[in-house]
Amino acid sequence: MAACIKCGKNSTETAEVLSLCAECIRNADNKSLAQLDAIYARSRQEFELTASPPSSPDGIQCKLCRNKCQIPVNGRGYCGVRRNENGHLKGGTPDEAAVSWYNDPLPTNCVADWVCAGGSSAGYPQWSNLAGPEHGYTNLAVFYQACTFNCLFCQNWHYRENSEMKQTKTAIELAEAVNAQTSCICFFGGDPTCQLPHALAASRLARRQNRQKILRIC
Repeated sequence: MAACIKCGKNSTETAEVLSLCAECIRNADNKSLAQLDAIYARSRQEFELTASPPSSPDGIQCKLCRNKCQIPVNGRGYCGVRRNENGHLKGGTPDEAAVSWYNDPLPTNCVADWVCAGGSSAGYPQWSNLAGPEHGYTNLAVFYQACTFNCLFCQNWHYRENSEMKQTKTAIELAEAVNAQTSCICFFGGDPTCQLPHALAASRLARRQNRQKILRIC
């Protein structure tokens, strides 16, 4: 519980780090908005991320998401993974991505499990291996470790630590993780958007090498 610094109301729904209740946030004046912006900026400094999307007039524009960062030379985009190296955009390409993955046994705890071909009878036999939950098969759960958003209370905030990974993975390496038991690939994050070229290349490679079997991509 925290007290709102504007109206003084105590509430369990008031986050201590913000010190403003929901009602005062919705009706925030310029002073309160500036305070909130400063809090969000501080939350990014810890990970050496820019407080707002860069807009360098001499930078290269990244067009992968709505932030449309103008990244300066030797700088990074808002996501932290896209960067300008001597006039060339790097990061999130088929050659390198900040990404990790694991095989998740089906049926899994996906929010769409009740309509997914991996957890129900939906799509059988065209999109599913079994007429029901795909016991014995796996979902290749892929986590792209960067994000185009800045949610202060993100459950996967720790991926910000890895947005500038020293050890990256190629699209070929990700596609090779698909095996005979893999019936779907699911892209999570973070947010896959800022590394879409890598995700698309890996998807095409995986489908090509598994042409004769069911392979859903979410």
